[in-house]
Amino acid sequence: MYELLIHKMSEWEDFLNKSRQIVSSGTCEKLFDDNYYVFDVIKLLYKETADEKTKLEQLVLIEEFSQQAGVQSSNIDQIVESLLDVFHQLIKRGRDVNVSCQILTTLTTILVLYDQLETETCQSVVQTLLAIVCNGINMTENRPLRSTACQCLLQLEDSKAGLLWKEKDSLIKLMRQERTSVYEDYVMLVTQILQNGISAPDDIRSEDREVDRVVAHDSSEYRQLVSQIMDNTSLFSQGGLWHIVLDLVNIVKNYHEISATIFKPMMLHHMSTFDTPLLHLVVFIQNEFEKEVLTDIEERQLQNRILAGLNHPSLTPAQRLFYCHWIESLSNVQLDKHESCIRIKDDQQLVFFPSAFDPIDCQLAKLALLNFCFPSLVKEENGQAAAMLLGGVGYLHKLVWHTGSQRAAKALFRALFSMYRRHCSKSFSQDINRFLRGLISGFPFFIPQALDFIESLREMTPESPVYLEILQLLHQQVINTPQQQAAQYCYFYLQVLKRASLQSEIVPQGTVRFLSYLAENSLSVDEGSWKLGIAILSVCQNILVCHGTRDLYVEMGDLLFYLMTHYRDTDIRDKARFYYMLITSATDEKICMIIQPTTDSHFFHTEAISTLLPNNKAKGHSNVKELEKSILSLEKLKVQAETYLDDQYQDADNTSSSICDLKTYYSVLKKYKTVLKTVHRLRMTGSPQEVLALCVYFEEDPNCQPLKEIRFSKIDAQVNYEFDVDIVPKIPLSTRIVTRCEFVDDNQTFRCQLADTAISTEDLIMPLPIEIVSTGDREKDFHTLWDWMEEDTKKDGSSCVESVTTVQKSLEDFLSSVRPCLKCCQISASAKCVKYGIFLPPSYHLLMKVTSQRDYVVVRLMTDFYQSLLYIREVV
Repeated sequence: MYELLIHKMSEWEDFLNKSRQIVSSGTCEKLFDDNYYVFDVIKLLYKETADEKTKLEQLVLIEEFSQQAGVQSSNIDQIVESLLDVFHQLIKRGRDVNVSCQILTTLTTILVLYDQLETETCQSVVQTLLAIVCNGINMTENRPLRSTACQCLLQLEDSKAGLLWKEKDSLIKLMRQERTSVYEDYVMLVTQILQNGISAPDDIRSEDREVDRVVAHDSSEYRQLVSQIMDNTSLFSQGGLWHIVLDLVNIVKNYHEISATIFKPMMLHHMSTFDTPLLHLVVFIQNEFEKEVLTDIEERQLQNRILAGLNHPSLTPAQRLFYCHWIESLSNVQLDKHESCIRIKDDQQLVFFPSAFDPIDCQLAKLALLNFCFPSLVKEENGQAAAMLLGGVGYLHKLVWHTGSQRAAKALFRALFSMYRRHCSKSFSQDINRFLRGLISGFPFFIPQALDFIESLREMTPESPVYLEILQLLHQQVINTPQQQAAQYCYFYLQVLKRASLQSEIVPQGTVRFLSYLAENSLSVDEGSWKLGIAILSVCQNILVCHGTRDLYVEMGDLLFYLMTHYRDTDIRDKARFYYMLITSATDEKICMIIQPTTDSHFFHTEAISTLLPNNKAKGHSNVKELEKSILSLEKLKVQAETYLDDQYQDADNTSSSICDLKTYYSVLKKYKTVLKTVHRLRMTGSPQEVLALCVYFEEDPNCQPLKEIRFSKIDAQVNYEFDVDIVPKIPLSTRIVTRCEFVDDNQTFRCQLADTAISTEDLIMPLPIEIVSTGDREKDFHTLWDWMEEDTKKDGSSCVESVTTVQKSLEDFLSSVRPCLKCCQISASAKCVKYGIFLPPSYHLLMKVTSQRDYVVVRLMTDFYQSLLYIREVV
């Protein structure tokens, strides 16, 4: 006995170590190769030898990977029923409380994930949870279980509003009686139910009759309930308090008889805290009930409290960002409204000035708040306020200048953009010019950010000359750049020249001189690359279109002539020759008709490149259109199961003499392949008269191997088309494979859904495929296989199961009522007993012995796939 126990323990330890190793490596799909891992876990839960930790680990795996572990809509009832049975057994024995709690959590997750909230299965789970919640009030022993049950009910109610509306009165009564730590869970559940009743009253109806009204005429009971909850907020955790207050806020908003001042004691109590979630809760309530809870003096106290914490050294940068957000929300400022402003004292504005030790995000947030301290400065004459605002970006500007940080540069441009967007002051544009001139001279790689910045300014204020002024400044700086620096950062400078060449107000002579220098020194600049040549020609193209050739005929001609005769890349020489031909033989108007200016727009590049890349549709090409109603009909005509020896085992010894035990039999059986040969008919049921390039494809199903697509070059409305589909089962369970098709009609691709390809239980039932111990003696093979499986059931970890059931029919009636699929599996029949040997592809069995009694029959079942025990209901 001791040795057997050691063997069992080591087997489970090996299984557990393997599971842990696979999970830790991140390859959980290997753990679920059999697709029905969930049933193995359920069997484990029944084992008393498995410890609590092992059961918890496996339950958590099922909760997180339910779909891969074999949980499906077709077997949820069976899984839930089994888990509930395990739960009730654990409760009766009064042990493994943690496992019981995890079972409830797993059940809830499965019901929500698979949308089973309107089923009888869900109702059985809800009744179990309610029984736990209602029993043992104020008992300390069952607190974890009651707390878990409350949270599970809360999740179900949150997923389907009104699920527990009928139970609200009893739950409110229980909440008022509770005196332990579970009180918080009861409150969360009750507030969620009441909140759902208010937000979705039309959905809270029973099937037979309407339930009581959501909003009662006498709200005194609800006022008393809310008051009681708010008097006990000190008993709640932070997460629970947030959940409860969110629901109560919605309740108070809909019950006008309940004053919002009911939140005031809690707000005043937490106003001085440094706990970020609690202070955030105070700000949230203040925003929801503006001017209804706090007085003006108390509002100023709250604002001063947040201002004091903005630069507190003990707060992290993330917490200070919350403080900045709170000040903005409490002040109700909006960037587009020039009159909106943060109302604080002048000396308090210094709080918003960034310090040298503030992170970049905090500096940007403070600058945004400082920006809101001043009304619009469009008409400001002396520029003092604008200078004060720009002084705030000093530390950020120094950080960019001394480090060259891309992140800091982006923050600087964002700060400048928000300031100019709000104020649009002339002094701002001058200072922005100064900032950009210094940055671009020291860090040319900031040019893309600078161009994006001024482009945003032009889109925001198209009437303002600031875009042209800054672009002229950048253009002048680029063409005066020393040659060595020009060669090093040529691609950044070419971006500026490309933008400047589109503006007729910017003289292009300096641009052409700069381009000529790059062309003549292209080998030393970038080894005469195609990239450099195409960038030069893009600027030339813009100049030809936007400036013409009258004032640049000689300079542009010399540049293009040099490119077409001396440039290293052949493609660049060809393009330059084309442009040279244009300026020598076409007018400016003709040139504008032939070529268009180039831009840096993403749409331009996408449209140009998409025609060259596979699997990308150019602009204007149609996408696949979904049809709500299918114009095609698909029906299954017949199914024929065939079992044959796989080609790779043709030369192996597979005779019955080589089979001596169950293990050997399974190894031989794996060499055989079972295929369901199905015939389908496809026809058109609506217009048009024909479609082209039809493709029928099947979605992957865990119960069978992937199916091949069926293709037709053309389908006519007057013809019925038949085709074969070979289905190779992986698990002998009925399923429905989602089937769709795509076709082309009038240069447009359409997609529609066809009838599901169904595999029924009858399709999977077939006679035993191979001879086991004797040739031609099926009954002897049947008894041999029965004995082997019966012996295997006695081993630990066996997949074989024996079961007994009764059918209230005489043997004669039983034989006349069985389905044809079962009749073909009959092994033998006598006056008292009938035997059936059923093979379930790919490698499972169901053996039946039907024995006659007085007015009923006893059915003994032996199987190595215990889900097949339910088949008796479908075939009899």
